[in-house]
Amino acid sequence: MIITLTTDIGWEYAAEMKGKIFSINPEAKIVDITHNVMPQNIMQGAFIMYSTAPHFKNAIHIGVVDPGVGTPRKAIIVECNHSYFIGPDNGLLIPAAKKIGIKRIYEIEKKRDVSEVFHGRDIFAPIAAHLSLGRKAKEFGEEIGEFVNLEFEEAIKIGNTIKGKILFIDKFGNIITNIEQSLIEKEEFCVKIGEVEEKVHLRPSYGYVKRGEIVAVISSCDFLEIAKREGDASRHFNAREGGTIEIFL
Repeated sequence: MIITLTTDIGWEYAAEMKGKIFSINPEAKIVDITHNVMPQNIMQGAFIMYSTAPHFKNAIHIGVVDPGVGTPRKAIIVECNHSYFIGPDNGLLIPAAKKIGIKRIYEIEKKRDVSEVFHGRDIFAPIAAHLSLGRKAKEFGEEIGEFVNLEFEEAIKIGNTIKGKILFIDKFGNIITNIEQSLIEKEEFCVKIGEVEEKVHLRPSYGYVKRGEIVAVISSCDFLEIAKREGDASRHFNAREGGTIEIFL
């Protein structure tokens, strides 16, 4: 099984995790999703896992965005349909796991000889390596029924106004929201983020407007996305992840 890594720890620390995996399974196949999640930004890490994990079949996904490392927070394995998620019990893994289909969740029984500041290397990586060799999740802890949930929330539509949330701002400055396509009934509407309001058109892709123009598209994750052709929409609106977006139809 492929092992994917999504973390906020940077490439140097990620290399230690990969070394641990290879020491247990030299034939492991590791895919680096990113090690550049904004530090301690659980929601950003959750969205990246949510958007990438479904494209891997029979995979083991490690998530490390873990501001509570070393505290009593649980470490968990989420067993899904044909996949596993391993990481802290802080909501990071849950949106992606739910999208694939959660079967069972196990609390990892922590061993004594681990670094309390690097569970990614000493707990999550070794378990992923063992799972890739065919061991079962239940061998590493007891099944639990309670866990920290994290949801992207649902956009609210009242009359001709939709109020949503900014889930993610990508490297291009594109603003991905939690507003689903089914709520958008018009191809022209006003977008308001903070104090900035702009009339936009919903188009199939970015190239359907002029350079520098603001455009609305349906993102590859099927959420409404606000972009600026060959520019940075997040700067235009002074947007931030977790902020509010309003649509006036």
